[in-house]
Amino acid sequence: MRTLRLRACGLLLLAALVFAPAARAQVVVDIVGDTALATISLQDAGGTVYSAEVTIVFDDPHNLRVDSLGLSAQLVNPSDPALIARLPAGLHVDPAFPMMVTVAAPAQGTLYLSSAMAGTGVSRSLSFNDTYEFEFHTPDLVYTPNSPYRLLKAPIGGRFEDLTDDVRSGSTRARGRGGAFSQFLIASDSRLQLTVALGKLIALDARVLAAVLDNVLQADLLGLLAEVQTALIVPLVGCSNALDPLDRFIADVQAHAGNGIANLWRAQRDVANDAGEMESLAYTLRFSLLRCAGTP
Repeated sequence: MRTLRLRACGLLLLAALVFAPAARAQVVVDIVGDTALATISLQDAGGTVYSAEVTIVFDDPHNLRVDSLGLSAQLVNPSDPALIARLPAGLHVDPAFPMMVTVAAPAQGTLYLSSAMAGTGVSRSLSFNDTYEFEFHTPDLVYTPNSPYRLLKAPIGGRFEDLTDDVRSGSTRARGRGGAFSQFLIASDSRLQLTVALGKLIALDARVLAAVLDNVLQADLLGLLAEVQTALIVPLVGCSNALDPLDRFIADVQAHAGNGIANLWRAQRDVANDAGEMESLAYTLRFSLLRCAGTP
């Protein structure tokens, strides 16, 4: 098992924020097997230190290294209109933890460890199959039962969406699965969970329609999502009844990943990881259904 470490300490430029432009930052990233571990400490100009641990566990990574992952962190301004415009209505960033993590794996093309590898066409950029599990753990946010905190993900500069599939104690640990990378933060959610579940179901349905699938498989997956929708119409017990068809949907996606459903992501960003994105959306929908059903 190999361990790679990168220590990055220095001045962090924060543009268009209420924080001073120079804030000290420390990001330490370790790679252990199929897992990336990041210990992060950011200090604003007022001397307040924000800390977090980020864990990314991959199903099946290739060329996973510190430099190929491209993980960085910065402070954001919760009151910044540009940030607020990127958040879904009903979510806000807690000033107690205004940290955003970016994973921007560089599209390195073809690099070689030695001249002997030249001409082999061996890529040194990051790729992975299926999904990764991303966990944001911070002592800066107090955990309570039925925690309102959610893990959000967005394309760089784009709109954030709820990725959460679990929130656990140990200060606050927010988790979610993903099929692609970009920016992550934790936000507090005041929305009704049934409304959230319906929104996630619509997004998942659209993702299935956008994927390149044969007609039979697509019809099967859409049929299972139709069962989820039908269950949600029933008051009180709908969220619980929707879990079975959703679990069958997840099982179908996993069974066809790489065999009927494209399941590769790579740093060149030239292919669509349909299976990973469907699985990610399905798991976060499952979390919302459990919350809607009253399961903590």
